[in-house]
Amino acid sequence: MKRLLSTISSEVFPFDRIEEFAGNGESLEVEMDGLATARTRSGRRIWERFAEFLPVAIDGEISLGEVDTPLLPAGKSLCDYAGIGRLLLKNETLSPTWSFKDRGSLTSIAMARQMGESVTATISTGNMGNSIAAYAARAGIRAVVFVPRYAPLEKIRAMAIHGATVVRVTAPDYSVMKREVLGLAAGLGLRVVSGNGPIRAEGYKLAAFEMYEQLEGKVPDFIAVPTSACGHIRGIFKGYRELLAAGLTDRLPRMVVVQAANVNPVVSAIREGRDRIVPVTGKETVAEAITSVDPPGGDEIVLKARQFGWLAEDVTEGEILEAQRRLGLEGYFVEPAAATSLAAVSKLRAAGKIGGEDLVILMLTGSGLKDMGVFARRRVEIIESDLRNIRGEMEKILATSHRKR
Repeated sequence: MKRLLSTISSEVFPFDRIEEFAGNGESLEVEMDGLATARTRSGRRIWERFAEFLPVAIDGEISLGEVDTPLLPAGKSLCDYAGIGRLLLKNETLSPTWSFKDRGSLTSIAMARQMGESVTATISTGNMGNSIAAYAARAGIRAVVFVPRYAPLEKIRAMAIHGATVVRVTAPDYSVMKREVLGLAAGLGLRVVSGNGPIRAEGYKLAAFEMYEQLEGKVPDFIAVPTSACGHIRGIFKGYRELLAAGLTDRLPRMVVVQAANVNPVVSAIREGRDRIVPVTGKETVAEAITSVDPPGGDEIVLKARQFGWLAEDVTEGEILEAQRRLGLEGYFVEPAAATSLAAVSKLRAAGKIGGEDLVILMLTGSGLKDMGVFARRRVEIIESDLRNIRGEMEKILATSHRKR
């Protein structure tokens, strides 16, 4: 048996409920019977091996070859920068649409197929819209994507190439837009997928299961997650909770809630010891993928942080761009939102909240190709030459070939 529970008051709802939140605004979470006896199976894909932990059946017809992204040592330069000797990078930029959203889209579209739905909708600053558009196209389902006015054109074009209908909405802020669009679901009989929906969180569990395998059953000390709608961080943690319930691990990781300092409703609530988030208005950030100023379900994350001893940190615009630059020099071109995790753990290490020998995982959530507008803030060095002068230019380059840091 499976059902939905509101995450704070534990109100019970049917599993096929079309609205993604409880009437009181709380997030919903899938609860399944039998997790204590759930076991892994043989299979090529992670969703085959952990099928007993998933509430929806997934088949190869809707797969785009997602998940199984690498978990790699950060390398000496990044470890030195962060002050952490055992720093690992979970590179979600290698997903089919270049972001972690593909995990949630896999389960969301599987749910739509299971319910016999021919149209699905989503609200997105870009990454999730791109992902839902691709997976809906794969499954033969029409996708409608609502985006805010500031969504990068690169991401809108990526949605359109998959045949999605894109609706660009002018609204006071993204959270107001999200609530209005989510409110259409029941009246239209249309499943509107958000970043914090219960079925998306089931897809994000797959990252936990994957890291469990990659670390051969070892649980990391900390997992740093750029946080906006809150579904990603709670999905990963739910995966580890279920591994613990099944007796496959003996402890839980501590999550690190990471936000931009300009848009930090969850981090500020945790830092100040409040029970509820306070919306942040009037500010923008280069990390446009994490701009939920009043995320539904944010109060749950504040509660979990207190209950499980999570950490929280925000990072300035300059710190974000510097972290993006340092990751780029190590071969990882990530969007600014993804770089926030590196900047945050560096600050937490300097404050003594993370130990130098702790095992820390950074979630690299999206590719830098998702948001090329960042280069308006970054100088790009290009040497102009011609065939007469190219040898001289190369001699200068070779003479100063040490890497810049």
